[in-house]
Amino acid sequence: MWTRAPYRSIKEIVDYLVENPFQTESEIQEKVFDYYRNETWESNRKYADMLRRGLKKGLISSVERKVVGTKSRIFYFIPKN
Repeated sequence: MWTRAPYRSIKEIVDYLVENPFQTESEIQEKVFDYYRNETWESNRKYADMLRRGLKKGLISSVERKVVGTKSRIFYFIPKN
């Protein structure tokens, strides 16, 4: 039987990034939404779009860096006002 997914908001991402800055998109999805991109058939579009909206609104910022030990290059954080 189909069940309604829980309501998710950008606030959950912001709250997580306040405590854990410089996280990758995959880390955010795993820790905040318990969604593992490489282990499911479901689309991550919902969570990716939510992150992009936060970037567009200025709630979240990103930086591109090469970090030894990870393939990820884009890291997200909360900008200081």
